[in-house]
Amino acid sequence: MARVKRNNTTPELAVRRALRARGLRYRIHLRDVPGCPDVAFPRSRVAVFVDGDFWHGRDFDSWKGR
Repeated sequence: MARVKRNNTTPELAVRRALRARGLRYRIHLRDVPGCPDVAFPRSRVAVFVDGDFWHGRDFDSWKGR
């Protein structure tokens, strides 16, 4: 577990690059917001959590019918 990255993961960086390319302004890893979102838009009060396949949906195709 010590080797699992918390911040700046590859999917998170891809999302941030796409948001920046669209000209959107955002904040990252706000500690004062519950859950510490990966990307946050404080003015519109929107929080984005980038969860990887390892934590959410690993081997989803094999267990989705259960």
